[in-house]
Order: sequence, then C-alpha cells, then structure tokens
Amino acid sequence: MKNSRNYEKSAGRIYEELYRFFKPERYNDLARNGLLEDNTDTVEKVYTAAFSSTQVLEKLRERGASHCLLFTHHPGAQHEEGEPAIYFSPGEKEYMRVHHISHFNLHLPLDQVNPYSPGVSLARALGAVPYDSFFEEGGAVMGLYCSGRWSGTVMLYKRVERLMGHACRMYAYGPSELCDGKFALIAGGAEGTEIYGRMKEEGVNLFLTGVGSEKAEWFAPSHAAAKEAGISILSAGHYSTEQFALIDMCRFFKERGLPAEFIRETPLLNDL
Repeated sequence: MKNSRNYEKSAGRIYEELYRFFKPERYNDLARNGLLEDNTDTVEKVYTAAFSSTQVLEKLRERGASHCLLFTHHPGAQHEEGEPAIYFSPGEKEYMRVHHISHFNLHLPLDQVNPYSPGVSLARALGAVPYDSFFEEGGAVMGLYCSGRWSGTVMLYKRVERLMGHACRMYAYGPSELCDGKFALIAGGAEGTEIYGRMKEEGVNLFLTGVGSEKAEWFAPSHAAAKEAGISILSAGHYSTEQFALIDMCRFFKERGLPAEFIRETPLLNDL
C-alpha cells in the first residue's frame, strides 16, 4: 500500500499518465500543451480549471494549496473575443514556484472526443446521447451529433439555461421542432461555415455551441451559413460549455488515487 501511495503522489508518474492517455504530440495546436510549470515532485491534490487565470490562482491561495497540480484546458485567462489571452504574470509564476504548484495544460488533446472531452462531458451533463462525430481542428475531432428527449428547440434551450445557470442566446434560423431529438454540439466554439450544410444533410436543425456572437469576427460568417441551411444556433458561452470537461477530469485523477477539485470561474458572457 505504501508503494502504491507513493506511485499515486509521484508528479512524474502523473505527467506520464496524462501524456500517455491524451497523446498531445498528435495535434497541431496553437496553444501550449503539457507540463508548463514544473514546481513539485509530489502531488497531494489536483485542482482543475477551464482557464489559467488570476481568479483561479486566487482561489488556490485561499485554499492554502501547495504541493499540488493545476490542470487546465486553456493556458491563458478568459478574455473578450478579439483580445489577446492573458497569461500568468512573472509574480504569479513565482508564487506557484514557492508554493510548489505545478501547471499542466491540455487544449486540443482534451478536445478530441474521449470520455473527458468538453463535447462528451457537456452531452453527459445535458442527458443527451452522442451518436456520431464531426468537425476537426488541428487533428482533433470535437463535434458531436446527439439525440435526447427534447421535441423542440425551446425545450432544449430551457434545459441548457438551467444547466448553465445563466441566460443563453438562441439565433432562431431553423424550424422549432427537433427531428428525433437530434442536435449538433461543439463545446467552446467552432470556426468555419462548411459544417452547417453537413448538419442539414444529417437532418439536424440546431447547433449548440459556446461562442455565438456576431461580434466575434471569426464566428460572424457562420450566421449567414446557418441561415442559409436553416440551422438555429444556441450559444451558451465559451467557459460554460467547456467547464464540464474539467469537472469530469476530477474523476480521471480520483481513479488514479488523487483527490481532485474543480475550481469554478465567473464566466464572461459577452460571447453569446
């Protein structure tokens, strides 16, 4: 038992397991992946968070966290669309060094459809069943076609708002009925207009995603494509749609003998 506990707490073994399971070398990712800050040899606890933010670090300070691992999906903090990401400052990194807080990030490797991915985790939280996948970015397939008990778009919209705990936004470009309860899902966001024609061919007329704002320059062309295809867009926020993956990642660490806690952040909702 003693040897087993030492294995569980070994930072090096935990990093090896993350690399083995998620295989970040397979993806062409603009974000940094893997071990970003190596500050401890032993991990007493893992904290998971969607973003690497001052807010998250402050919550670690409040908890007196040390000899721990911070696991994130984004190596920078939440920021308005079009604005550059904000990363940990030199002072914040020094605090992490002094308090033995390591930082491990997985972006596209976590997005790839897997038991802990944002898409699968969001579908699970909604009570929807994924039946096929679509949309690739940098080698990661992250879109899901799902079905559920909802007969109409308004029913699903209300369910999403209850789950997120805040107002969402529906761009009603398609029919109000859901055929066989089907809809498409990409947590976070998806750039590109070609997916809407594919959704139409699939018999899907609602797309649930995070970023939906027409003010987001990279997403704006999607609205014209969605209108043409008759696909409604249900925008529930970048952070809010991805948070469930980090909640589920606590299970990943607990199954490997480590206590884990999800750190909640205040979502920016100007991306709806």
